[in-house]
Amino acid sequence: MTDALPSQHDIIPNLGTLDRLLLAKTPADRVSGMQRQTEQLPYYLRGACTAIRQLEATRVEAVTVLAAPSAGPHTQVILPPDKVDPLSFAIDFYLFCARRAIDALVPYISRCPRNLSLPASMKDLAGGIAKSKYPKLDPQVQTTLLSYWEQVGLKIKGYRDQTSHKAIILSNCIAFNGAGGVSGLKMLLPDNPEEKRPSELRYEPGVPAMGFALDSLQQTIRLANVLVERMIDLMASDDPSARSTGIVSIAMRGAPLRLASTISGEPVPFPVNVFQLAMKTARDASRN
Repeated sequence: MTDALPSQHDIIPNLGTLDRLLLAKTPADRVSGMQRQTEQLPYYLRGACTAIRQLEATRVEAVTVLAAPSAGPHTQVILPPDKVDPLSFAIDFYLFCARRAIDALVPYISRCPRNLSLPASMKDLAGGIAKSKYPKLDPQVQTTLLSYWEQVGLKIKGYRDQTSHKAIILSNCIAFNGAGGVSGLKMLLPDNPEEKRPSELRYEPGVPAMGFALDSLQQTIRLANVLVERMIDLMASDDPSARSTGIVSIAMRGAPLRLASTISGEPVPFPVNVFQLAMKTARDASRN
């Protein structure tokens, strides 16, 4: 995988155009609030990309156990928790970002082409669409959203809800040497992410975690771009050149920045080893 994190423009090429159209119809006193909402979509999609890159790097590190002198062409190694946990951290990070990215579409949908009162959660919005509760919402947007939610979004939500509230969902992992000397990693998510009882999560046959992450990321990026293109059409139907004047949105987060002759901040690299700090704190607080 490439080390270069995709830019906002790489992930949603015409988002700047849609942002410009939205800004043009937003009262000046509401611009900051609108930007706070709309900046989240590219942010969390890029976060999801970062999580998968982290997951792949951790997978590569995990299979180094197969480089041991005792490993043969058909070696299988059950990974210990210290190898599995970093994989699980990356999966949890991905699910968090993907779920937030889905919800971050709603502020756009509610404003394009007209202001509509919609629920903040894509779960509730999709449920309302299924019950025909939003007759003023563009039919093409409704169809696109509902199809995505039923095929992909529900699974992301189910897995994210499990990791956030109920269970560590990544299975035990097995590194193995496969045919042709290719290393592999058996790393599964449960088949039933909607299950309310963690004890009933099933892994037979299980869902390959890396494959799910990559496919659901692709589907989510595709959804974002299809919806952005449709919303531009709705807002600028009489302007065929709208996309040629797109910009990349840059929102200033937090307090206004001022350059000065003196400035304070935190050193880089930070002069503390985080892992050593955590272990020292644990030793100091324990009664051993």
